Amino acid sequence: MAEKDPYELIRDAEINLEEFIQWQIDRGATKNFRAFAEYTGKAQEVFKYAAILYPRFLLIEGAIVLADHYSEENWERWRKQHSPLRAARVVNHVHIEDYLPTDRQGTDVLANELGHLLAFFWQMAVEQQFPGTGVTVRFDGDVIDIFQENAS
Repeated sequence: MAEKDPYELIRDAEINLEEFIQWQIDRGATKNFRAFAEYTGKAQEVFKYAAILYPRFLLIEGAIVLADHYSEENWERWRKQHSPLRAARVVNHVHIEDYLPTDRQGTDVLANELGHLLAFFWQMAVEQQFPGTGVTVRFDGDVIDIFQENAS
């Protein structure tokens, strides 16, 4: 799949976003998602979602690891079985459905677009926090995978 920018991902998903649909019902049909976001968004939501869109990464034994997924115990358990780069892939494992409620229509479309959106922002985050490390962030339709090119 060709990489999309965040606005393309939003456009693909907006037809399934219940709050945006209701906002259009209340105010008239529009494709101005940004106006919706600015009108309905609150500062606390911006900070909450910024933490999801721009996670903090750590460098552990030469491997990039999601900071919120790291603990010494978990790392050591996986390191007994794998190289640092392979252990990082296991520790970094994220299923996109963890971000979605289970009772929504259009969940498949939202899951796909959300996965690509998170991969886009996480790639940007890891490149800024650890430039030149060769880390790639991809979404395969189910899992966000964070890996370094020379991982075994």
